[in-house]
Amino acid sequence: MIREPDEIDISILDRIAKHPGISISEVITPLLHLRSESVLRGRVRQLAILGQITMARTKHKILLHRKPGSEVKKDV
Repeated sequence: MIREPDEIDISILDRIAKHPGISISEVITPLLHLRSESVLRGRVRQLAILGQITMARTKHKILLHRKPGSEVKKDV
């Protein structure tokens, strides 16, 4: 089941948009006080599955980029 993006998802997407090519560990480090590392890595994978971001594997890291035109709807 697909859920609505929450503040964690939006924060992850904002960091990726501000820093294209950022690694997974760099994205999730500021959020570790909210959730565990495994949960946050799962959130990143889910965003990739949903088509919000792309994951490019290098020799030692996985780099994240926002997909063009993938905007998150925020409830006002």
